[in-house]
Amino acid sequence: MNKNIPHLQNNVETALNQKRIKDALSILNQLALNNHKGMLNDELYNLEFAYKSMLKYTFDGVSDPEQQQVYNNIIKSCYDLSDALFASINNSKSNNIFYETQRNLQLNNQISVVSVIEEFFAEHAKNQITAQNEISSQYSLEISGILFNHLWATSNISDDEYKRILELIVDHNIHFSYRCIFISAITIGLFQEFNENKILLLFNALQSNEDVILQRTLTGLLLVLFKYDSRLFVYPKIKSRLTLLQEDKRLIKNILSIAIQLIRTRETEKISTKLNEEILPEVVKMQPNLRNKLDLDNLLGEKLNEGENPEWEDFFKDSPELMNKLEELTELQLEGADVFLTTFKMLKHFSFFNSVYNWFTPFYLENPELKKALGNEDNIFSNKKIQESLANSGFLCNSDKYSLFLSIPHMPPFQKDMMGKMFEQQMEQMDEIEKDEKIISPEKKQSIISNRYIQDLYRFFKIHPQHHQFEDIFAWKMDFHNKTFFTYIIEDIDSLRQIAEFFFKKEYFNEAAEAFEIINKKQIDNIEIIQKLAYCYQQNKTYKKALKQYLKADILKPEQIWTTKKIALMYKLLRQPEKALEYYLIAERLKPKDLYTQASIGHCHLDLKNYTDALKYYFKVEYLDESNTKVWRPIAWCSFVVGNLKQAEKYYNKLLLTSSNTHDIINIAHVFWCQNNRREALKFYQKAISKMNNNFTEFFEVFNEDIPYLTKNGILKEDIPFIIDQLKYNIEG
Repeated sequence: MNKNIPHLQNNVETALNQKRIKDALSILNQLALNNHKGMLNDELYNLEFAYKSMLKYTFDGVSDPEQQQVYNNIIKSCYDLSDALFASINNSKSNNIFYETQRNLQLNNQISVVSVIEEFFAEHAKNQITAQNEISSQYSLEISGILFNHLWATSNISDDEYKRILELIVDHNIHFSYRCIFISAITIGLFQEFNENKILLLFNALQSNEDVILQRTLTGLLLVLFKYDSRLFVYPKIKSRLTLLQEDKRLIKNILSIAIQLIRTRETEKISTKLNEEILPEVVKMQPNLRNKLDLDNLLGEKLNEGENPEWEDFFKDSPELMNKLEELTELQLEGADVFLTTFKMLKHFSFFNSVYNWFTPFYLENPELKKALGNEDNIFSNKKIQESLANSGFLCNSDKYSLFLSIPHMPPFQKDMMGKMFEQQMEQMDEIEKDEKIISPEKKQSIISNRYIQDLYRFFKIHPQHHQFEDIFAWKMDFHNKTFFTYIIEDIDSLRQIAEFFFKKEYFNEAAEAFEIINKKQIDNIEIIQKLAYCYQQNKTYKKALKQYLKADILKPEQIWTTKKIALMYKLLRQPEKALEYYLIAERLKPKDLYTQASIGHCHLDLKNYTDALKYYFKVEYLDESNTKVWRPIAWCSFVVGNLKQAEKYYNKLLLTSSNTHDIINIAHVFWCQNNRREALKFYQKAISKMNNNFTEFFEVFNEDIPYLTKNGILKEDIPFIIDQLKYNIEG
């Protein structure tokens, strides 16, 4: 049972999130019994007794105005006991680095957080008295490392410890780098284990007027609240802080910006996938059906694809401040591509990164590790201006800046000079751009800080040597719109729409649909929301739901060309060609010379086996776009089916001279056979089989589909076996 602890913990949390208290208690009781947790067994017994009593009173009809509060307290107690039980089991059995750190602290008798904080303050005071730089003491770094481990790995924080930790992280006399690190320690500890006091510490740190502290705290808090969303509201103190946060307009825009930045991290994987697809393009196996045979979907190439509605307004045009927050100096970074991840991924082997502590250290030039690394350097990187420009630049996250500076001593001289000159040439321009952006948008600085910290977190959870021991927070959907805490503190539709529009722009249509659904319930009859919701459904291939929304949009604004064509397309994809034709004919009336519409009407007639009518529209497409050679394929096929064999031969010959496929070769063989030219028919059948790598099974699947059209054009069924056998003899011979 103990081998499956994470699975059991997930089962308990799921049960509690779904208010299945009995199921959760059953698992916890069995787990406590198996692991000899006597004290917790007693607490679980008392808790279950209280729950059974509440149920009995409820079903006996006893009225209790405090029942909901009692119920919430029972759920909270279940969560707390579950946390305590799993923490105890993991502490004694898990090899995870978090619990190893926890055990090491206990073995070294470094149990009191307060005592370590007192020692840290004492060392800080000593440095000030001796006129030393407060961050130059190696002993200060050692004490801060021990304190980091305490704040990270301590499961329980007493009220006294809580007060001292709070004093530490709000003390402006302590160098910002230490306080940033301590906030990160609290945050990543919360990713491992829920702790109410640690969450309250993060809430209190939001009072900071230092951007570097505030952005780190807000980013961490947002992720922690995301993780524990289902249980937050049974903790009155946390609920109270969420209410205060809801009223803090100073932070609402900031929260929204960070949420979008966290959503944007998904682009890293998306771009990687895209590159892989370009290197190893997907090979689509040709299927022997009519649509593939005629290549109907590519009849007009890219022009056939009806994309987004050109009449939709650019939602972001009236929110330049939001766009400024999202912008970086390169388009890829703007769009969320972590373009430096691959570059610096291999530069995390320095001993500096052996400590978890240093993955979260803000970059500052006075760091003793940097001084040691650059102490003997006399190249261009020893230039103070270059160092300061790189240190202040928003283009690299803290972790990558350390990687860059630590790698300098290991570079060949020519590489140092080359890189240095490159940085020297670009730094002035980069500084000007960043300065301009900060002038245009005062909030840009905050955005840069939070985004760089998110990238620091990304590197830790993706490439730390022991990253597999941590839950990958960047594997989360980042669907803030589905989280109770988020919709509690951000209630306005405009903010939610910014989330929806971002998902939509990045083509995460599942999440965009979820967000637009919420908006659609609150903003009834907003045609653009309805259209975008329909478009999301379409991209998710839920065509019935898409059709329903497109029809609703059509009622609100009848005979809009884009909507009309979308309705027709949905009917077509739902295999209702009659209804599709009905709407394509409306689209034709609205825009008579639209190639997409003309081709689509032809397709509908083809699906309805109205081959003569289909030909009329395919000829229209050929007339309107003389350069389109793909329309020859359906013209040739329809001509063959209706018995106009000379016309079919003409168009298949044109295809053979341009861009023929295997189906075209088989079809022209059909045409020759129906014109009693068996020798030419056999020649082209053999050529088709050769192009299929002599795969007879594949050939005969295609051939057999076409037998009804062959017989319709005069081929006797009795003759079919003859030509097939002759074909086999020819190939074997």
